[in-house]
Amino acid sequence: MINIAILDDEQYNLKRTRSLVEQNLPNGIEASIFEASSPDELGDLAAHTQIDILITDIVMPDGQPNGIEMVERLFPEQSGTQVIYVSGYLQLAPETYRTPHVYFLLKPIDPNKMRDALARACTAVQKAQPAMLQIKSGYRDRLINIATIRYVESSLHKATIHTWSGDFETYTRLDELQSKLPSNFSRCHRSYLVNLSCIVSLKDTQLTLNDGTVIPVSRRRAQQTRHDLLDYLSSRG
Repeated sequence: MINIAILDDEQYNLKRTRSLVEQNLPNGIEASIFEASSPDELGDLAAHTQIDILITDIVMPDGQPNGIEMVERLFPEQSGTQVIYVSGYLQLAPETYRTPHVYFLLKPIDPNKMRDALARACTAVQKAQPAMLQIKSGYRDRLINIATIRYVESSLHKATIHTWSGDFETYTRLDELQSKLPSNFSRCHRSYLVNLSCIVSLKDTQLTLNDGTVIPVSRRRAQQTRHDLLDYLSSRG
């Protein structure tokens, strides 16, 4: 089952796009389709649902982030979410290359183009299969896409997992969580575990993430954190 989310602030276009998706899914693909009429609705949906394919309009009402900004915020490259941009403005197409995506559809949407876009996106989803972390949060089990985790903060026996789509609390030790995460997570402080792919700057006693979050670095772990970051950057070329 593939989860598809559609973001468009105009109800007619939202329903029209949904209809085109339902009519042009590749044979054998089963999908749950979710609708969002605002960036806030999309954010709420992403906090509780693994979105495999996002079909998003670009232009949003004044004062709201546009579709490209929402992709940057909620669906980084490592998330595995396949993005299809939609717009009535062809001049916006170059802007979409700020983020990875599989297709740009010009309104009014050509059904054949939608069929091609969905085929590419579904193929990419089936190949991606992002790694997941299973935790117990509250009274329910939850699966978190590891690529969306920015950092983990620990206090006593409770850990808060900060992701691009929301924060999740679980009762466990940081050591135990680290053992379940890949090598691009570094223990920069007794109480913090950070995703190295999110770091934009590292100083002696603090590091800054790409969303502006500042995280302390203990002096005892500063050298190892710097070494981990250099190794990560080297592995990425």
